Amino acid sequence: MAAISYSQCPTLATLPPEILVQIVTHITTAKEICHLSLARNWDRKAFTAWIISPATDARYGNGKNRRRTHNASRGQTMGFIPVIDSYEAWYGGDWSSRKEIVAWGAGADLVVRTRTMGPKAQDVWNAAVNRSPKDFNAHHHTYKWANYHEPGVKEGLDDITFVKLLQQVSTDDLEQFIIGRVSGALELVSLNENTSQSQVLCSFITEGRPVRSATTNGLQTLLAACLSDSIVSLYSIFSSTSHTAREIAPVAQTSASPSGQVGRTWTSRFLSNDRLAVGYGPTQQPIRIYKVGRGELASESPGLFNPDTGRHAEESTSVYSLSPIPTSSSAGGKGGDIFLSGAYDGLVRLHDLRSANPTVAIFRDPVDVSPIYSLLPVANEHFVAGGGRHSIIKVFDLRTPGRELYSSAGNGQSTATSHGMCNPKKPRDQEKSRLNWNTFLPIRNKPISRGTNDSSVYALSRPSQCSPTLYAGLQNTIIQIDIVSIMDQYPDSIFNHEPTMTGNSLDVRAKWDQEGKVSCLPMYEHNDGAITLMRQKPVDYYAQSNIKGWDERWEGKQVPDRQNSRVL
Repeated sequence: MAAISYSQCPTLATLPPEILVQIVTHITTAKEICHLSLARNWDRKAFTAWIISPATDARYGNGKNRRRTHNASRGQTMGFIPVIDSYEAWYGGDWSSRKEIVAWGAGADLVVRTRTMGPKAQDVWNAAVNRSPKDFNAHHHTYKWANYHEPGVKEGLDDITFVKLLQQVSTDDLEQFIIGRVSGALELVSLNENTSQSQVLCSFITEGRPVRSATTNGLQTLLAACLSDSIVSLYSIFSSTSHTAREIAPVAQTSASPSGQVGRTWTSRFLSNDRLAVGYGPTQQPIRIYKVGRGELASESPGLFNPDTGRHAEESTSVYSLSPIPTSSSAGGKGGDIFLSGAYDGLVRLHDLRSANPTVAIFRDPVDVSPIYSLLPVANEHFVAGGGRHSIIKVFDLRTPGRELYSSAGNGQSTATSHGMCNPKKPRDQEKSRLNWNTFLPIRNKPISRGTNDSSVYALSRPSQCSPTLYAGLQNTIIQIDIVSIMDQYPDSIFNHEPTMTGNSLDVRAKWDQEGKVSCLPMYEHNDGAITLMRQKPVDYYAQSNIKGWDERWEGKQVPDRQNSRVL
């Protein structure tokens, strides 16, 4: 077990006032402070990742471990396709006083994990006699596990296709969530995280149509659901404390199917409280934009898309994922104006609803061209895309090749640009830390589908814009990724506890990989030259990285033949 010594570094409290003033004048909001550390770690590709496994006493409703295998007697030949949602709330006056909830659909069941951080968690830690890894981690966070299993549901026929956690006013309130199923059920449910007792508060009428996708607005007042192949229904969210479940009819309904075209809805997302986007396909115009009013869904754009991808313009595609750019980003603009779309053709497009050009930027991976199933903006300059094969996530920099963010101002005549390559006018070492890159996520040891370990990344979620954690959903697998450097002497305060100290030395493995679950992931950068394959070392590997500007865990080997580097 290795140890590491840190040298003494100045802190904000010890800096001269004139230097501190210079720093503060460049920080316009408190939120930017949290983004400084996150942006630095994204640029350095500093993160830890591992597979989440529910606690052994967190059983599903049928009393069995809910993990599908290749077992014909159960009627399922593949693992569950997860949907994920998460949020976090602050319960105290300091930065670390957080309660985080993450929930995912595991077939017909819902798994919910609550993580408490800060003083409340520390009090439980101090009082605990036995600190099981299922109840605590090395950062003194506490875990609680709960499961929702509705009586009578069947695997496959009633699998969960949508989950949305509704953030509560108090951290002591019962959790409420909306779930949609293949069978057409769409319900608002409350769940006691301590006892797993649940209650259906209300049901949304779908007339038995399968729930393809759904989304809620930021105010948590409206629910839009894509039903069957083409129906888009709008509901008013009603929270009832009655023991008798209520049925809620849609306040508006429309068809996303173009006249005379065959296709289906794939995804939906509120871009703002009154603007809805729906992904459709295959078609040449696979995005529908709707203005949400009182009791109506008015079509704002028949199909905001630009198929100019270097192929034939008449080719059709499908949009599988949508995500608005947060207003906190310099590229975000007014809420709902700028958003990302991920498509079957493997491209991620940046759209600006104010622009004459429907696509203002295109992000491409020159090596992997698999479909984009999920999207997630992170920090202020990056976004993550979930690929359609090899368990791959792709990290893109929103900054253009000239290293500037796409500007949210003055874009009336914007034209599409293609991103993903380094700027040839700048020295390579200046661009190295800001190239787009891919990493291959871990999966369970046993084959997850028909004898293969390959999976798409179906879902991505992040509890808040200030959270250093994100979650990825693969077939039969949920991954937690913490954007943090194990070498950072001053990480986010939720990681500040040091379990094992010897003088000035810190036991790195005890702090960052107590159970030995942290994966050493492979990755490569996007560029049009030779591909360099990198792999992370274990967390207790602390020698200086051989790649300037990268986290210390990375080491690389150049592969000149890109054709042979498509599959690791």
